[in-house]
Amino acid sequence: MQATSHPQDDLLIVEALYRHAHAIEDDPERSSKAFELARDIAGEHGLDVSDALFQLERGNESEPTASLNLT
Repeated sequence: MQATSHPQDDLLIVEALYRHAHAIEDDPERSSKAFELARDIAGEHGLDVSDALFQLERGNESEPTASLNLT
């Protein structure tokens, strides 16, 4: 999956896919696919899923919107 042109949107997409993967653990194939997509999107920004989620959480504490570190 290709990342969007809006890094903030990608953070939210990674979080949504991660949460969805855990919500449907009773369907391992779909759960695995959701996590794979989250990992791919985060990876396009040089992050793993946990880093993306941390950045989103950190951004919510200090700023109205979060952004991925694109460098």
